[in-house]
Amino acid sequence: MRKQIIVVLLTILAMFAFGQQTEDWYVGKPIKNITFEGLRHVKTTELEGITDPYIGRIFTDALFWELQGRLYALEYFDMISPSAIPVDQTGSAVILKFKVKEKPVISRIDFEGNNGIRRNELLDVISTKTDDVVSQIKIRADEQAIKNKYLEKGFPDVKVSSHTSEGKDATVKLTFTIDEGEKIALESIQFEGNTVFSERTLRSVLSLKTKSLLNDGAFQEAKLLADQQALVQYYQDRGYIDARIIDTVRQIRKDEQNRNLMSITFKIFEGKAYTLGTIEFEGNKIFPTSQLEKLIYSKKGQVVSIKKLEADLQRVADLYYENGYIFNTISRKEIRDENTGTISYKVSIIERTRAHIENIIIRGNKKTKESVILREIPLEPGDIFSKTKVMDGLRNLYNLQYFSAITPETPPGSADNLMNLVFNVEEQPTADIQFGLTFSGSSDPNAFPISGLIKLNDRNFMGNGDQASFELNGSPDTQSVSLSYSKRWLFGLPLSGSFDLSLSHAQKTALMDNFAPYFNGDESYAFPDGFESYEDYIDANKVAPKSYQMKYDQWKISLGFSTGYRFSTLAGILGVGGGMRIGLVQNTYDSDLYRPFDPVLRELNNKWTPSNVLWGTVSLDQRDIYYDPSKGYYAMQRLGIYGILPIEQEHYLRTDTKAEVFTTLFALPVSDSFTFKTVFGIHSGLSFILPQQFNQEPVVQDSNKLVIDGMFTARGWYSMRYSYGLALWENWAELRIPLAANILAWDWFIDAAAVKDDWYALMNDLSIEDFRFSLGGGLRFTIPQFPFRFSLAKRFQVVDNKIQWIDGGIGSWGLDFVISFALSTY
Repeated sequence: MRKQIIVVLLTILAMFAFGQQTEDWYVGKPIKNITFEGLRHVKTTELEGITDPYIGRIFTDALFWELQGRLYALEYFDMISPSAIPVDQTGSAVILKFKVKEKPVISRIDFEGNNGIRRNELLDVISTKTDDVVSQIKIRADEQAIKNKYLEKGFPDVKVSSHTSEGKDATVKLTFTIDEGEKIALESIQFEGNTVFSERTLRSVLSLKTKSLLNDGAFQEAKLLADQQALVQYYQDRGYIDARIIDTVRQIRKDEQNRNLMSITFKIFEGKAYTLGTIEFEGNKIFPTSQLEKLIYSKKGQVVSIKKLEADLQRVADLYYENGYIFNTISRKEIRDENTGTISYKVSIIERTRAHIENIIIRGNKKTKESVILREIPLEPGDIFSKTKVMDGLRNLYNLQYFSAITPETPPGSADNLMNLVFNVEEQPTADIQFGLTFSGSSDPNAFPISGLIKLNDRNFMGNGDQASFELNGSPDTQSVSLSYSKRWLFGLPLSGSFDLSLSHAQKTALMDNFAPYFNGDESYAFPDGFESYEDYIDANKVAPKSYQMKYDQWKISLGFSTGYRFSTLAGILGVGGGMRIGLVQNTYDSDLYRPFDPVLRELNNKWTPSNVLWGTVSLDQRDIYYDPSKGYYAMQRLGIYGILPIEQEHYLRTDTKAEVFTTLFALPVSDSFTFKTVFGIHSGLSFILPQQFNQEPVVQDSNKLVIDGMFTARGWYSMRYSYGLALWENWAELRIPLAANILAWDWFIDAAAVKDDWYALMNDLSIEDFRFSLGGGLRFTIPQFPFRFSLAKRFQVVDNKIQWIDGGIGSWGLDFVISFALSTY
């Protein structure tokens, strides 16, 4: 109370000082900017969430009181002294300047009395960290977090308090004092009154577990209350509507080591089982009864299940919700027939007018500008409320990867038919600087696999929702530098735009034709050095011994532009886009030593030539989260024109068609933050390289042809990387199991891919023997900024209608180790 009085007095004094400046010239003037003097540990970005909404508004006393009150509410400052500065000599606008004195920072955090839980565990659960400004709000929350941790560990009587003491250099030391109380472990769980279900069955329903080798048996009061409800729910979902827990008896004893052991006995009243009679509706005028009855999946004569019945009525409520009728009242009346043992229900619906959105309010955003969030929500003030559109907005916001949590609320508005839509967001870091080593991702088996990396990236640049990045990679074989910038929205529309500039050098390998017979390289019977005939070349999967491979250098500079528009449809997000890339490329090698088998490489040695691409895409996306979907589908068609000018090295068309479907097979909640589930996904992709209209055959270097690379297609089949073709069909099916939510998953997979010389061969001469198969499993990081997969694969193919397993050299099963990227399209 004393502290609140001091804050009020300081605020009054500040207002008095503020009002003593030369008349009240600033009243009625627009606020141009808000600045701070005296900040040492508090960052300006932490205050922008408070100050930004006031910039541009007209200054009034009430507005100032509100702003200063919000600054004091942060509990960052002991004193705030305001002043008004005119923007120019005419005083057309005002700059508010706050001179502040920060509260002291925390130099150390200590715990006293923690015998049952280690210091590091307690540091993990509190939000206050060293070098933070003292905040009593956060400290009180941390006290509760510590208490919750002890409750989880079986200390039901724990007490937590805190105090600060002066440290060095005007800092303070924060100490949490813990009175742990007695720890209690569960020794046994028993039941009385259960005749229908066995004790073993009922124990499986409980979250409380007895002490064992793998479980500490910690007793938690919250879990006991939840288990009482779970037991009742278990009975009621199986027809025993009147089931209840009469009493829960606890007995505590001490063992030989003076530890507290508890025994719990649930006393149960089961009642009798009922079957379902009829379900009737009354009061519904907007939707006919026949339409509502289709939403009821429970059938007459089935055992009554409260859970299924509530799900049925939720579907009815959702129908009204989806059409904006969120203020309706839906209640059910139970009608029992004890003679037949049936229960019927009369569902009464009180229909009210549609709810219109009065305001859309964003809370919790500090860096991200409010407009960036609002544009992802397909609703505006004045619209009729739609649950589907709210869920679409949630999906859009999560896909931005700016927020770790998003919670919508629907409080009532200022009138009966109005409501507010509130989105509470918790921001997560979007800017990162990476230094270190990374897997290069090159499909060239001769390339050095590790490269050095320096990357600066911000997915939410300056809070505007734009992405900016700079990346520098280097290895003995490959060096590159790139700069990119992209905007998801242009002109207030879901129109994206981006550009990127890149420079690169790579040392590559190619097949040689140094010795007779010499070929141009485009003959149907041609074969490179290292083979005696074209048949030998084919039998070796077009892979020559290393001694018959030459090295050459490739230099590239390119500038790319792209744009796209997103349409929200009932089937998903329809995306239409396109772009172009202009650049120069030069391949160099010693022509006195080497004669490449590839005619394009041979003819344009040591010449800078244009390399231009035009491309367009259309896609349909109905996935929930694009980078780790658990349901939905995605389809994409892309067409690229490579080589626009006659003088370019290559001239061809490339078309890529892809489709993916995901569904959750099951989901079992394990804790408040983790759900054990299995997601099944299937993928198919078809790619063709075709000639341009003025060419009979596509002119394309081997390095740009289609290939089974062993990383992304037919995992493990590295031996196919030189089997170039102009047609590729690749497929996979996966079972995805999360191990750590939003971090790590284990995937089981089976791959199948086939590459052919051209589209005609793929469509007319494809057999199962052309496919390369692999199956296996591995770890996948589900963090978009670290999209690595580490897998073990077992390869096989079909020869003469028999499966032929391929030895990979790892373990008795002959597995292959595969490192690849978990690529997702958004």
